[in-house]
Amino acid sequence: MSRPMHDAVAEQDFATHEHREILPWFDRLHDVGASVGHHSAGEVSVALHRVIVWLEHCLEDHAAWEEVWLYPEIDERVGTPWATKVMRFEHQQIRAAIRHLAADQAALEHELTHAQATELRSRIFGLEAILRSHLECEDRVLLPALDEV
Repeated sequence: MSRPMHDAVAEQDFATHEHREILPWFDRLHDVGASVGHHSAGEVSVALHRVIVWLEHCLEDHAAWEEVWLYPEIDERVGTPWATKVMRFEHQQIRAAIRHLAADQAALEHELTHAQATELRSRIFGLEAILRSHLECEDRVLLPALDEV
């Protein structure tokens, strides 16, 4: 059975607030990507590690909440699990990208070649792109569905 509407409104407000708190971390991720090749591998490693720790803990907690409450609530309201199927798939892509970045960060022991720096920047900016796209889709498509149904 669906939660009362006031609970859904509170949850939607919570999600919106969480998304605002997430955006500065996406900016930090972007800044790390932009620093690759301009800062030492050690400096990039430290900055990337900070973002990865946040991604692995705080963002993962947020994604888990979405998968446990938000997505099932939306699926129930619209009457199909297809409403959130792509978003769940993107969570898997995001987790895989974070694991790859964590491995890259752990391997940053010496200065990067141009090719390595290019690959690392690509991974960072690719993760940033999917994160921003995912968040925007939730804000513009999924969260409004809580009000519409």
